[in-house]
Amino acid sequence: MDTDTDTDTVADPNTNVDADTNTDAKPPFSTQWNHGQDLIAALSSNDRSTTAIAENYFTYMLDWAAHMNIPACVLPPIPNNNFVAYGRYLATQALKSSANNVQLWVRVAFDHGSLERFNHVHKLCDGALNLGCIIMFDSQSLGLITSLGLNAAMALLHQFIGCNLRAVSFNTDIFLVNKQGFPALPKSMQFLFMELLKRIGRTCRVLVEGVPIHRIQDASAMGRSGMMLYLQYLRHIRSKDEVAFAIDTEEARMETGYLDHLQSALQPLGDNLEFSTYEVFEKDPVKYARYQDAVEIALEDKMQLGHLRNETVNAKSNSIIIHVTIFVVGAGRGPLVDASLKAVENVNKKNRAILGTNSSFAIKPRIVAVEKNPSAILYLNSLKAHDPQWRNVEIVECDMRHASKDPLLATIISGHDSDKVDIVVSELLGSFGDNELSPECLDGFQQSGLMKETGASIPQSYTSYLAPVTSMRLHAEAHAHAFLPSTPTEGPGGKPCGVLQAMETPYVVRAHAASQLHKELPCWQFNHPIRKDGWSVTNAAKQVDNERCTELIFNLESDSSAYGPGYQKADERLELLSISGTSDNSKKKREIDKSCTIHGFLGTFHCVLYQSLTNTSAASVISIAPTTFSVGMFSWFPLYFPLREPQAVPTGATVKCTMWRKCDEGRVWYEWCSEVIVNNRVMTISNLHNPNGRSCIVRL
Repeated sequence: MDTDTDTDTVADPNTNVDADTNTDAKPPFSTQWNHGQDLIAALSSNDRSTTAIAENYFTYMLDWAAHMNIPACVLPPIPNNNFVAYGRYLATQALKSSANNVQLWVRVAFDHGSLERFNHVHKLCDGALNLGCIIMFDSQSLGLITSLGLNAAMALLHQFIGCNLRAVSFNTDIFLVNKQGFPALPKSMQFLFMELLKRIGRTCRVLVEGVPIHRIQDASAMGRSGMMLYLQYLRHIRSKDEVAFAIDTEEARMETGYLDHLQSALQPLGDNLEFSTYEVFEKDPVKYARYQDAVEIALEDKMQLGHLRNETVNAKSNSIIIHVTIFVVGAGRGPLVDASLKAVENVNKKNRAILGTNSSFAIKPRIVAVEKNPSAILYLNSLKAHDPQWRNVEIVECDMRHASKDPLLATIISGHDSDKVDIVVSELLGSFGDNELSPECLDGFQQSGLMKETGASIPQSYTSYLAPVTSMRLHAEAHAHAFLPSTPTEGPGGKPCGVLQAMETPYVVRAHAASQLHKELPCWQFNHPIRKDGWSVTNAAKQVDNERCTELIFNLESDSSAYGPGYQKADERLELLSISGTSDNSKKKREIDKSCTIHGFLGTFHCVLYQSLTNTSAASVISIAPTTFSVGMFSWFPLYFPLREPQAVPTGATVKCTMWRKCDEGRVWYEWCSEVIVNNRVMTISNLHNPNGRSCIVRL
């Protein structure tokens, strides 16, 4: 959060500037401090000369800002009526300012009508990425918050965040006086400001405007502009632990560079991952701990169920060795192998603690690391040569779907069932669960004949989730991808992919300036290993259909601010606030406008790595779905499915999203569309996105 007075680092064309507008006549509008409303009224004047003077005057100030390398210009608010002329002018200036890297921030009052008008103007400007909004908090806003209630005000702020919110402005007339005589925000405004900081405090500017009306005896403490007391108070709010815990952690610092940055989903089967990609994933403090827990639970399960082969080494001393075969498929640089080794060690420690230190009871693992990336194989062999714990790890360079071609694996396939794989461990999950082809890979492993009839898989099951999202920024970023090469290997000179392909491609993104509009709903689930009565575990996987289709209905009447940008643990306090808000009288609820705009859908997943078969309370889970989010885990960001055209959703309407997962020889792809339904009638329907995988596929 950066805090400024109204004169720092942003240019405001509403101030009185002596500008050469190519006319000696006095401008037919006030240039005094009135947020430029007269200037905007002149833009839509029926008098052509008045309009020309206004445009020249406005353009001069924006050109001056570009000349001075000022990063952002604060623009006048949108009028209640006849805003098309303003929108036309902004559309022209947004294109021009984009080339100059100047942001245009339009003042928007904190009410739904003003936000709706900004939506209209933003659409007139073709969703320009450099056209954002700045909320004006003043005494009038405070009155609205009081009349709406904190729940409805938080829901409104939630929508603002998705509308390319770049800054907030506090007028001095909104501040009260605390017991020490210093300015302070009212409780309701403090709450909203802190929630705003926790959501977008890393990228949002904070301004103080107006006349300093709070004074203390030490005039020097007020600063040259008289605003220092207000700024110090806002910085105090920013420094609170609740805010710092959300945006000042090591995890928050690591992900800052990824905020709202669209990335192509990984294709680990079609491409070999780079060293740096492995390195980033391995820094995750949660994922591999959960995998280790899952292997431990699976080992304890299999010992209790008698699925492992026992060997009595010494009958007199009752020395028993339990053999277990663990395959790590897609081993990468070996973190899952390390997790498996630690899991075995922990289970052995538990057994010794139970049976006594003189016990000769121990698990002896056979761990095989399977990896197709030749560069990663070099790293694994280096670990085997230098790390004593890896001494007995077997390394196989092979695509798991073609296991029979490797001599070692072929021997296991043709051998006795007791020598086959007890536990297969993989980290092939994608942001949407199955989008990196985990089903096809694990099914292929099962079809190979490597797995024991009682074999277990980690992960055991995973469910894909979807939720509507409003985010002008994500939509604009997706649109901007139209100018990037359709094939990354072609470089900057490659043929641009075009708008169609750009808007029909799912993107991995750390959603930030976005607002999830509904609780995520389940799409479909995959389970491993596949089992069918009367079928062997190998043959059961040969009769599998990995195509899916789902229809999801989202009622956007409910408050969704608890789900934030779609990438965080759902805030229980905001959920409780939403529930308490339902006790408002029905008349008040009818007055609240809940119309919104959706720019696409966010895909997430919930995965059960392993659920014990003998102890229902023992399970290891990872999730990026907000309702069950694994706090501290950052290996996956959501998958953004854009809509080619944003959809306006009126109050009382529902959104129906239909999603398909399609497969054929050599590829997998998604298709999706969206409908807005009012009183059981389809009011608008989107295009079918990515039919037959014309724009985006995942290669098998």
